Amino acid sequence: MVDQNKGVKHIYRLVSQIKNIGPTSNAPYKFIVESTPFDDESEPSSSDECIITGRILPNSDLFKHGSLRVQIVLGAQFPFKPPKVFVKHPMYHPNIEKNGEVCTNLLVNDAAWTPTTTLLQVIEDVTNIIDKPSTDQIKHPEAGHLFDTDKKQYERIALEMFNKHCLPRN
Repeated sequence: MVDQNKGVKHIYRLVSQIKNIGPTSNAPYKFIVESTPFDDESEPSSSDECIITGRILPNSDLFKHGSLRVQIVLGAQFPFKPPKVFVKHPMYHPNIEKNGEVCTNLLVNDAAWTPTTTLLQVIEDVTNIIDKPSTDQIKHPEAGHLFDTDKKQYERIALEMFNKHCLPRN
C-alpha cells in the first residue's frame, strides 16, 4: 500500500461495514466477524497482509443450518488486487480448492475486481458461490463432475461433509 496510514483507515472502514451484517441484521448475506487486526488496542502490525477471520452463514437449503469459518486475506496489493478467501474446514464443493481457497469470478478475474469493491461484495460473492456452485470456475474436479452429472449424489456428499465440519449459526 502506497500510504500505509490511508490503507489502514480504508481497511478499518471495510471491516466496520462487515461487522454490521451479523446473524440478526436484515442484510441478505450474513457474516460473523471473529477476529481482525483491529481487535487489539495496539496499532495493527505493518505486515504485508491483513487477515480477517469470521463465519459465513449460507442461505441455500442445503447449507442454511450451519456456518463456515473463513479467512479473508488482504494482501500487500489490496485494494488493487482482490483478497483471497479460504474456508477453514474441509468442504466438498466445485468452487473450493482442497486447500480451502474459494474461487469466484470476482476473486480471480482482475477485470471483475476494482479498488472500490468492498468486503461486503466479497462476502456476498462467496455466499452466492457456496449456495449456487458454478461450472465456470471448477477447482475441485470430482465435486464439479458430480455436480454436473448426479446432483443428488453431489448434494448428499456435500451435506455429509458440511454437517461433519460446520459450525453453529450463532
